[in-house]
Amino acid sequence: MRRSRRCVLLLLNGELPDRGLVRRLARRCRLLVCADGGARHARSLNLVPDAVVGDMDSLPRPLPRSWSKTLYCCDFNEDVSDFEKALAFISRAGCRRLYVAGLLGGRLDHALVNLALARRCARRLSLVVVHRGLAALLGPGRHRLGFKRGELLSLLAASGAARLSVAGVRYPLRRATLVPGGRGLSNVARGPVSLAVHSGLVWAMAPIAPGKARPSRALIF
Repeated sequence: MRRSRRCVLLLLNGELPDRGLVRRLARRCRLLVCADGGARHARSLNLVPDAVVGDMDSLPRPLPRSWSKTLYCCDFNEDVSDFEKALAFISRAGCRRLYVAGLLGGRLDHALVNLALARRCARRLSLVVVHRGLAALLGPGRHRLGFKRGELLSLLAASGAARLSVAGVRYPLRRATLVPGGRGLSNVARGPVSLAVHSGLVWAMAPIAPGKARPSRALIF
């Protein structure tokens, strides 16, 4: 897998349902960053983080000897989550594309805060959530999505109303308005998928299809 210069993988402390995919993304990305407790995932996957950011209250002990060159950015501000601290660090590093694993699972309040932060940073970064499938948060513009014929995809409004057009799918849309809710679930690719987001933010999702163990890799840019 080719390594991308401006691509970063961020590990949070939630669930990692697809550990193999996380390993592959770590090989692809220029930087591996952990938000405090996400470092425990890095250790269990035998990955060496370039940086760990947060208040350091959930670090694995003892730290692996192979992490001697890891940068530890301590921030004890209790009014800011470790995810938000890590996002600020990544933004300063000049990242353009961010994959986030471990964002969901665990405490419900943490998951809701993490999703809100993801939406907030989407105007600065191209962000993809890695969980039971992949979900890219896309703003205004034209996007070509690498779905193969027959693959499942969903397009959902992320926050407020979103206007979009999509072609190359079983249920095409033309300047349709979506609001947060069920419309946009479970479309199917018929060929090359082209998406135009005219306004708002859209979750483009590649969930794990029934009967399949792995999600589409269409949203690995």
